[in-house]
Amino acid sequence: MKVFFASDVHGSTTCFRKLVNSAEFYKADVVLMGGDMAGKSLVPLVASGSGWTASFGGAAFELDTREEAEEFERRIATVGGYTKRVTDETVEALRNDQDLVESTLRELILVRTEELVDLAATRLAGTGRRLLIGLGNDDFDEMIPLLDNGQVGYAKDGLVDLGELTLASLGWSNPTPWHTNRECSEDELATKLAGVLENADPSSTIFNIHVPPYDSGLDLAPRLDENLRIKLEGGEPDMVPVGSTAVAKAIAEFQPIASLHGHIHEGRGTAMIGRTTVVNPGSEYDQGSLLGALLEVGRNKKLHCQLVSG
Repeated sequence: MKVFFASDVHGSTTCFRKLVNSAEFYKADVVLMGGDMAGKSLVPLVASGSGWTASFGGAAFELDTREEAEEFERRIATVGGYTKRVTDETVEALRNDQDLVESTLRELILVRTEELVDLAATRLAGTGRRLLIGLGNDDFDEMIPLLDNGQVGYAKDGLVDLGELTLASLGWSNPTPWHTNRECSEDELATKLAGVLENADPSSTIFNIHVPPYDSGLDLAPRLDENLRIKLEGGEPDMVPVGSTAVAKAIAEFQPIASLHGHIHEGRGTAMIGRTTVVNPGSEYDQGSLLGALLEVGRNKKLHCQLVSG
């Protein structure tokens, strides 16, 4: 059985299209997106005369025609941003109301999620291949009803039957400096994991847990100061483990065939915890590059894993 795994596409239309195309390209029985479907940035297009102005990535843009505006919106979507055409008054309201920013962004995330899932359902219809989408700490529960459509399904917190294998998913993380939607304490993570694994068989189970295990080499991220700025050592970012101790313990004790993770974009690689192959394909969604892992489980549940990119 072949499984293609990627995570943290964060709204990138390019990465999601590549994710869907990976089913045929790699002849995967199941394509799995491990969480953080939602993007993070809202880019207003402000009405100006007969055109619009916008700022992105520290650059200013003047969009004189509808065609230029549509092309700009397309380019922003490829790297996960969400655009909205607004007036000066709306921009001022957004500057002064963070709740308005969050609610506006959520609406746009839901619209794009539905559009992308519809695209995937159309592309995968009649192929016999499945796309399962999990949630991550940046996602929110209102997205869940949008994830079931034809050959596309929600990789729920719990067990999903893949036929030859069972997928055990948990789309949460330990606490982060950003206080995101789906994070909780290590004790709560341990309780959630125990519930997920209560009826699972290690010999045929693959973990899909958004946050990687602590101190696995797949969870290194820059240390931040109290103002969320990267701390340096010798002129380089001071990298520290930020994964979950509860997840590390669950892998060590349960020993699934493989354990798949995302969350830490810099953490691309594989590791071993006992007999379990642990994988974080990393993420370069903001460059339109899809990083993934191709897993093939053969006879006697022997695993072959290869990191890939496209």
